[in-house]
Amino acid sequence: MPVLRSGLPLLMALALAASGCERLELSEPSEAATDEDAEPTETPAERPTEEASDAPRRVDSRPPPMAQPVPLWERGATERNVDAATAAQHGRLVLDLGESWTPYLFTEADGPDGERIEHAYRGTYLALARGEFPDDHHGARAERDKYLELFGIMPTLGLIRERFRRVRDLACREELDLSALEGFDGFVAYRNNRHARRRARHFGYLESQVEEWLEAQEAERVEELDEERLDDRARRSLREYRDLRPEVEAIRAAQDRLECEGYFEGKGDYTRGALDWATHEALAEFERRHRVYGWGFVGRETLVRLRQSPMELEREAVVRVLTERAMHALGVLEDGSAPSRGDGPPTFVGRDGAEHEVPNLEARLREHVVEALGLTTPEATLDFLEGLGELTPDSERLVAIQAPELPEYYSDDMDIRVEIDRGDVWYEFPYDEEGRERSQPVQRRPRVTVYVDYEDQRIPLARFGTTIGGWRSEEIGGQLWWKYKNSPTGPRVWHQIVSAPVWMPPASTPSRDLVRRVPGRSGAEAYRVNHHETGPSYASAYGLVAAYHRLYSRNEDGSIDLRGDEGIRTHGSVDYMSIMRRHSHGCHRLHNHIAVRLMSWMLAHRRHTRVGHEPAGFHRTIEHEGHTYQLDIERGGYVFDLERPVPVRVLEGRIRGNRATPIQHAMPRYDQDRGAYVLPDGGPVRVTRHGGMTRYELDAGVDGGMDAGLSIVNPFE
Repeated sequence: MPVLRSGLPLLMALALAASGCERLELSEPSEAATDEDAEPTETPAERPTEEASDAPRRVDSRPPPMAQPVPLWERGATERNVDAATAAQHGRLVLDLGESWTPYLFTEADGPDGERIEHAYRGTYLALARGEFPDDHHGARAERDKYLELFGIMPTLGLIRERFRRVRDLACREELDLSALEGFDGFVAYRNNRHARRRARHFGYLESQVEEWLEAQEAERVEELDEERLDDRARRSLREYRDLRPEVEAIRAAQDRLECEGYFEGKGDYTRGALDWATHEALAEFERRHRVYGWGFVGRETLVRLRQSPMELEREAVVRVLTERAMHALGVLEDGSAPSRGDGPPTFVGRDGAEHEVPNLEARLREHVVEALGLTTPEATLDFLEGLGELTPDSERLVAIQAPELPEYYSDDMDIRVEIDRGDVWYEFPYDEEGRERSQPVQRRPRVTVYVDYEDQRIPLARFGTTIGGWRSEEIGGQLWWKYKNSPTGPRVWHQIVSAPVWMPPASTPSRDLVRRVPGRSGAEAYRVNHHETGPSYASAYGLVAAYHRLYSRNEDGSIDLRGDEGIRTHGSVDYMSIMRRHSHGCHRLHNHIAVRLMSWMLAHRRHTRVGHEPAGFHRTIEHEGHTYQLDIERGGYVFDLERPVPVRVLEGRIRGNRATPIQHAMPRYDQDRGAYVLPDGGPVRVTRHGGMTRYELDAGVDGGMDAGLSIVNPFE
């Protein structure tokens, strides 16, 4: 139990305060008297009687009893309690280390009528955060994905502690040699198993040759070989061996590590020294556990993580999770990503007339968390976790740490606005006459930038990678077509933020996107309705949270009237590698944990009403491979209505190519069997990059067919 400086347990100290002499009079509040850390400076006197009313009065300067005492952590230890109710007034941050913590988006509260506004997804979120697999489709998906932090579900400290213990107890980790990874700075991608095995066999042959040369020259190391004693063919083989060796040894070191930590479990045998499918899958699982956005290859951030010891990576997971909780608790967004007009970080002019930097509050919070809780080494971090004792599913474990100072532009109701730069935009049809993808390079990817208006300044706080629309599959008349899904430009507003959102698929959604394959089943049982696509689910089309874009008109008094809903959202996404790489159906995707952080921050600094789940009555019959499936949605996402909608402006971006507007009509898909683009009536057409289509007749005797002379602008008119 944390103790006061006097050594008395907290409860005993409070009891003495309550049972001692009553106060005669309180002095005017002062910093010492109101600080929950203040200690008694005088011995309280007994209340004087009326007969002794002229006697000098003594002031009881003891601090009042704490409304919510919590331990204050400093330099890895706690020696006293502070009051959580007044912690913020004294520059402290209250962190919840308990197993029942969720971001604000998944909390519950009482409504104006006193009834609890329950959140249907909260229980699922918490179960997944604890590493449990509910007996439903949520659990089935999570059991496959295994590590969910990359998908926006932050693991609890109890789960991380169990992982930490297992890593600590691995006998093999002390024998790992990661030096080959330290010296490797290349990149190895998975191609296919045949290529991987052939490459491994070839290197094995070179390796055996080198061993023979070493024995013949009585050398111990490859570097000691005398090339002059080798013939031309041997010298070429030796050079090839030296070129391949760093890559092969790096893969072997990575495989040793993956094997030690159990990532190959259930993936079959792997080819030693080659990036085969089993190694690729093991690397992908390693990336998910350590929140690396990668492809399951050896290189870039994955290589950085592979170089770190298993214990250090577990320490990093603890720091990462606690920093994320701290950002939610303090209600900050700044992570060092905000753009500046020149070199250096962005700045703003304060009320003092001086220029101040927009701080990287994520980095500062990380430093405060590490220093206060003593998370400086893996061993100290595990000791901290062990000191938490039993962590039950419904536990709340509050502690206080010193908080970084908030910039002066912060308030409870901030003038927030969002700008979405669409980056480089191509409107041209992306496939050529033979169905091959045209080159449409993008140097400037789309970005979401969050600003606050303060003292006649627009201050950038953070910038995140996102997506815009592009050419996507659409089902029309039972046939799949290409259709350009635009991201409309101009002013919009976010009027609602919806956690655990639900997507109602339009009729144009291909049936294959609404069902999922069930392994080992056939016939009608071969597929199930894909509830992860519709949600609620971390893997839904809208991820864990969505902000709804709406058109609006402004009234003379400054108020706004909401107008049409174009179906555009800024939302989280489980398809984390699509962000900054591919197109959406027009929406602006964010990594799930970034979307949750952004929208929680928005609600912390924008007055809102907690509405709760809205009823829904959606039904669709799905026809797929000759069978029908029923999709029913009775409840929507959990809604927060913003009192003042947030202005959002979607910029035009930089239009590339020779077409300035989107192609409005659908375009046929290339039929590989017929070697042509085919219309619904079976007739082939030639296509142009500008959306033009010309009907022609296929003629086996004439290369490319014969023009029929009929130009088609829109086959659906």
